[in-house]
Amino acid sequence: MTRPGFRKGRSGGGRASGADPDGFLSSSLFSQAQILHLMKNEFARARRHGIPVGVVLLQVDRLAQLVDLHGAALRSSVKDALARLVREKTRGSDLMGTTNDDRYLLVLPHTDLGQTRVVAERLHRVFSEIEVSVDGRALDLTLSVGITACDDDGTLFFDSLLGQAESALEYACRRGGDQVVSFGETRLREPLDESLPLGDDDAGSDGGRDV
Repeated sequence: MTRPGFRKGRSGGGRASGADPDGFLSSSLFSQAQILHLMKNEFARARRHGIPVGVVLLQVDRLAQLVDLHGAALRSSVKDALARLVREKTRGSDLMGTTNDDRYLLVLPHTDLGQTRVVAERLHRVFSEIEVSVDGRALDLTLSVGITACDDDGTLFFDSLLGQAESALEYACRRGGDQVVSFGETRLREPLDESLPLGDDDAGSDGGRDV
């Protein structure tokens, strides 16, 4: 059974003309335009019905430098590995696509911040066990993850939710990468200080989500 976030083609084998070669009709991930459109729809639904939606932004640390060193095939290998990982470790209703700068956007409908943290931590942990090789040599790859969620009336605009995830990811990268950071932990307007305590917004139960 195909999953909504990872469709490889239309039922019956048909294909839309002019489909994006990086979109859900021809690969395991949505294109940037598609995933942003889907995220906007999920955000609007969440605001309208008062239900939560979680957002996870993933980036393999130092991928651009590693691609320069090992070649463009590495980027494709990483993309395939992440697609398989998310397909196996998330629900069929969860949506993932590529964005600019080797980032991957995962949208989690009906998922609050605590549940989003559970999913993100799982993906981060399992990614560390994945082997991606170049010329027979396994690379030691790590993953940075930024998370946020719209689970109250505090986030008014779709762009704000996306910006929160981007800020959390950038903060994780500045801290050295290989970690999960939520938007509430970023302290964006303060100097980066490892002695500062992190926020406690990762607390909470898993609710009704099957994690």
